[in-house]
Amino acid sequence: MNTASNTATVRATAAANSTWLGKLRAVALHALNLHLQNCAVIAEAHRRPQ
Repeated sequence: MNTASNTATVRATAAANSTWLGKLRAVALHALNLHLQNCAVIAEAHRRPQ
């Protein structure tokens, strides 16, 4: 998962859409990106030996 390209996509989407639905989509994509980053951190923590 390339989070840098996802972030760039979200920023481009937010700039291109001025309607409330476009803004909602941008916020949803940003929230999804943060969630996936959080999952990656948790998975890395579980993968490492104690």
